[in-house]
Amino acid sequence: MSVEVLLVRAFAAAHPEEVARFIERLPPEEAAEVLGSLELENAAEVLSRAVPLIAAISLTRLDTEVGGQLLEACHPSLAAGLLFRMDHAARARLLGAVSPTRAEDLKRMTDYGPRRAGGRLDPRAPALPETLSVAEVLERLRAYPAGVMHYVYAIDPEHRLTGVVNMRELMLASPEAPLGTIVTRDPETLFAHDPLEVIARHAGWKRNHALPVIDRERRLLGALRYSTFRAIETELGQAATGPDTDQTASALAELCAVGASAMARFIGAALALEPPPTDRRTEPPPPSMRRSVIPGGMT
Repeated sequence: MSVEVLLVRAFAAAHPEEVARFIERLPPEEAAEVLGSLELENAAEVLSRAVPLIAAISLTRLDTEVGGQLLEACHPSLAAGLLFRMDHAARARLLGAVSPTRAEDLKRMTDYGPRRAGGRLDPRAPALPETLSVAEVLERLRAYPAGVMHYVYAIDPEHRLTGVVNMRELMLASPEAPLGTIVTRDPETLFAHDPLEVIARHAGWKRNHALPVIDRERRLLGALRYSTFRAIETELGQAATGPDTDQTASALAELCAVGASAMARFIGAALALEPPPTDRRTEPPPPSMRRSVIPGGMT
């Protein structure tokens, strides 16, 4: 073993955060080369500190056997989160390289199915450590733009959701500011195991273009887009036609819960309707939207 490899391993063991930041700036193939040179425990620690999407992509570039060994070394929640962000072929390949018991556990943790929020989300939604500066966040978004949407989500070292900021406010923030200082804390969320009926009546759709999806330990798995919410409404037979009908399903569900009559439900839903998210550049939002938990409202 070369002196260079020994030095790299020693540095990674002492400074996994710095190594994580380093591999985030590398092409996936080179990041995989660095990971493959580390001891498995140290490589797993580096993956736990890296941006989840970048860590997942780098892991798929490893030899299948090495990738399987590294997944075994990761905490099950971390391994499941990384697998969740891979395409189906890469996920199946790496699951086949781990022990049958671990593979069964990980498959159960990643297979929510199409009737749950976890099966309908976009796993590429930007999830970045809250300690990164705004300049570093924008650098990561430029390198991995495929999943960029209206919001950027902040996570802690355990990949738990800590806050959210919209793209407009992110781009207007000081480049030196840490991401954690500009986000709104405790954003509205969905749980990965939430069924379609819960998704369809979530009040957060009145204020947001997307909702973050978390697991039972509040680790961020991705985000469910507004267009997906509308598709779910249609699947449930709850979509209506005509102006200002986007919230009919939620309004009816709430009225049903308190035992209102059929006519009262219909009239109450019509009166309670609010317009869907709009672009401020074309139309001012109603007062309820100005109270959005997302900074900057619906921009």
